[in-house]
Amino acid sequence: MTAVNPDDAFRSRLRLSGSKDRVILVMALGILSAVSPMATDMYLASMPRVADYYQTSASAVQLTLTTYMVGMAVGQFLLGPISDMVGRHRLMVAGNVLFLATCLAIVVAPSIGVVIALRAVQGVSGAAGVVIARAVVSDIVTDRQAAKLFSVLATITSLAPVVAPLLGGVIASVAPWQVAFWALAGFGLLMLAGSVFVVPETLPVHKRHRGGLAGVVSISLGVMRNRAFMAYSLAFGFTFGSLFSYISASSFVLQSVLGFSALGYSVIFAVNAGGSIVGALVNTRLVDRIEPGLILRTAITTACVVNIAGLALILAGVTGWPTLVHLFVNQACVGFIMGNAVAMAQGRVPGRAGAGSAVLGTVQFLFGGLVSPLTGIAGQHTAVPMAVSMAICSSLALCAVAAAGRLARREG
Repeated sequence: MTAVNPDDAFRSRLRLSGSKDRVILVMALGILSAVSPMATDMYLASMPRVADYYQTSASAVQLTLTTYMVGMAVGQFLLGPISDMVGRHRLMVAGNVLFLATCLAIVVAPSIGVVIALRAVQGVSGAAGVVIARAVVSDIVTDRQAAKLFSVLATITSLAPVVAPLLGGVIASVAPWQVAFWALAGFGLLMLAGSVFVVPETLPVHKRHRGGLAGVVSISLGVMRNRAFMAYSLAFGFTFGSLFSYISASSFVLQSVLGFSALGYSVIFAVNAGGSIVGALVNTRLVDRIEPGLILRTAITTACVVNIAGLALILAGVTGWPTLVHLFVNQACVGFIMGNAVAMAQGRVPGRAGAGSAVLGTVQFLFGGLVSPLTGIAGQHTAVPMAVSMAICSSLALCAVAAAGRLARREG
């Protein structure tokens, strides 16, 4: 009599069930996926105060975003394939423990240099939840169901850019900037609880890969040789670069250029994030009737047109409400792009969910890290670098998704 693998039994039940357990699992995965916006948006409104506290420049403070993004990129590149070899659960728990520890260390950091270094470590540790959450989804569903579930996760994740900046705006108005990281430590505890008590192991032992460190590199490089996968990954990454051009500059642009208060900035930031939520929710309905690739191409084209128009207006000296509309529409498009881009990319590398997720995350956060300091190079009182970066990134995303479609048709 053949023994039943308990991991296989669980995965089969999870795939077919619409039970409360599955809903709780999806919520836990959404919380893990939300670590990046929580770890960035929570203290955006306090960034000018961080600069004052350490007597440093806006660009130096924005480097705390860059090192976090780079840490996220490196962490995902390594941890995704490692999870393909050792499993998902223990790696996720370890990452969340380290993330919590770095939150507490930043609170007492003596200099901006130490904060910058700790944020890199925080990015690596936070990467565990992000990359493994995507891999878990790919473990249990495929195709249109994957696109739908990735969109559900994107919806849950999009709540973070609503909650985090509002909470951060209140904190910036009434408390020292360190309180934002105490609040982030509380979120870290929630992630740790979810990873320990809710998210199970979804990768059976017999499906794990072997090969040590060389195997990690080999798996990732193998995934990267799939040109259609890489094209979709670049579309995903450039879209995130456009989004993060806005995120990293928004505190200075909305407060120093447009004249909003810290709390007013947080409300506007939350409203824009709401556009992403609406886009992701609508997308979950559309993917049942419209091919995800078509939705993806349409959304990226729309974002590109809007960002180029927004740049033209800012260069002409027109800001105010046109800039607010520009930023809202761009973020609404993001809600349609992210879930479909991930699903289309992961669909090109079946059996390599962790490695695929790792490459996606690496591209995503490398681009986010690269644009962050660039949006502040002209100082706190201009929106031009932000608008230039958004327009360039969305144009490159459009080129990438067009190439992805051609490569996918050619490869079959």
